[in-house]
Amino acid sequence: MSVRGADPTPKQGGAVGDPGAVSREQVVPAPPAEVFRWFVDPDLLARWIGIRATLEPRPGGSFRFEIVDGEWCSGRYLEVVPGRRVVFTWGWDSGAIPVPPGSSTVEVDLEPHPDGTLVRLVHRDLAPEVRPLHADGWSRFLPRLAAVVGGREPVPYPTALPEEVPWPSTPGP
Repeated sequence: MSVRGADPTPKQGGAVGDPGAVSREQVVPAPPAEVFRWFVDPDLLARWIGIRATLEPRPGGSFRFEIVDGEWCSGRYLEVVPGRRVVFTWGWDSGAIPVPPGSSTVEVDLEPHPDGTLVRLVHRDLAPEVRPLHADGWSRFLPRLAAVVGGREPVPYPTALPEEVPWPSTPGP
């Protein structure tokens, strides 16, 4: 399934689609069924985007993970299609980032690709002022996903606020 309005040309870590949403693509070196597991298994999710997670991968089930010490992201799974698609709501428990739990939606489509799986992620319903923070985050975390799935060491996990982390530059659109 493709994301409406998305640029059909795969771009590593690149932006695609709806200008009112944060959209990213990443090729991950594994088949879609394997990549899917990294969005629904708490131990696997925590290896690329958190330090611990509680997940109930079924419609209505909890999607919750601690991204850095004391900072939790929470939502609910809305759609779970093994090997193809995961949709969940997203927000921040502490209020430090003004996105209340469940107030935004992340859609992840997994498409076969000659090098594994094309992950198309679209994060919707974000206020304009928090889009850059989330765009930066997804531009860093999707390459971490590709690295760990591929058996490589990812860039160091952030332990500070995004503006305090000396990240290497990531490819743009």
